[in-house]
Amino acid sequence: MSMDPVDFRQVEAFVVLAEELHFGRAAARMRLTAGRVSQLIRQFERRVGEPLFARTSRKVELLAAGQALLAEVEPCYRELLRAIANARARARGSGGALRVGYIVTIGVARAHRYVSAFEREYPDVSVTTHPLNGFVTGIDHALRTDAADLLLMWFPGDPGEYAAREPALTFGPSLLTAPRGLAVSAGHPLAQRDSVDAEELAEFETIMPPPTFPEWFVDAWTPPVTPSGRPIRRRAVVADWSVDPAVDAVVRTGLIHIATSLMVEGLVRPGVVLVPVTGLPDAHLVPVRRGPADSALVRRFVDVATRS
Repeated sequence: MSMDPVDFRQVEAFVVLAEELHFGRAAARMRLTAGRVSQLIRQFERRVGEPLFARTSRKVELLAAGQALLAEVEPCYRELLRAIANARARARGSGGALRVGYIVTIGVARAHRYVSAFEREYPDVSVTTHPLNGFVTGIDHALRTDAADLLLMWFPGDPGEYAAREPALTFGPSLLTAPRGLAVSAGHPLAQRDSVDAEELAEFETIMPPPTFPEWFVDAWTPPVTPSGRPIRRRAVVADWSVDPAVDAVVRTGLIHIATSLMVEGLVRPGVVLVPVTGLPDAHLVPVRRGPADSALVRRFVDVATRS
C-alpha cells in the first residue's frame, strides 16, 4: 500500500509544538504564523489518523498518542537535521569562521579555554573573540548587530526558563554554575563580612539594571523581594549594563551591585569588594545564540564547550 510523501514541515511543526506546548513560541521558532503552525498540525493529525494534542484557549497538551509518536519521530528528526547541517558544512568546505563574544566578567582565561578546546578539535576554523564589557541595549545586542555568532554570559536562575521569554534566542546548556555575590564599596557596612544572607538585602539599596532590559531579566538579576518576600529597594543609576558604569555606581553611590561570586576579573577594582551572598539562585554561564537556525559551527562550539 503506497502512501503520499511525508511533509517535512508537518513533522517539524509536530516536534517543535511538542517541545514548546505553545503555538506562538512554536511559530516564532519556525518563523511562521501561529495560524500556519496550527494548519500544519491539523494536516499531520489527519495523516496520522488521530489527535496528537489537546488544545484549549489557555494551554496546549501532548496527548498519549502524541507522546508515543514523538518518542519515535524525534530521534529521526534530529538525525535528519544533523545530516543536513553536515551536508551544508561539506558544501562550504571544512573550514569556516566563528565569532565568539563573551562578557568579560566570565573571565578571559575561562573564555579562552573554551575557544582553545574548540580550535584543537577544529583547527581549520578561523575563530575570533570579542570581549564585551556589557550591554547598551538588551541582552542580545551583540547578536542583533552581527558582532558575534554566539555570546557567553552569566544568567541568574535556570536558563531553561528563558526560552519561553525570548523565543528568538536559544539559551544553554549551562557550562558552569556559580553562587551569587555582592559588589560593594570598600566603606560599605557589608564589605568586611565573610558572607551575606539574601534577607539582609531588604536593609540596603541595590543597583537596578536599566529599563532597556526586559522585566524578567531585571527581576531575575536584581530581585524585587527577598526569598521571604521583604521588599528590596532598587534604584536605576546606570544607563547601560556594563562593568565600568556598575563599578562607578558602586563606589560613587554606595549602592550594592548583585553579581556572581566568580565575577572577580571584571568587577574587583580598587575600592570595590566582592562578598558572597546566600539564599539567591545560582548564576549560570550560558551560551546564547540566535534561535534554532544557528550554524553548525555554533552548535559544534557549544558541544565542545560543554565537554571542556
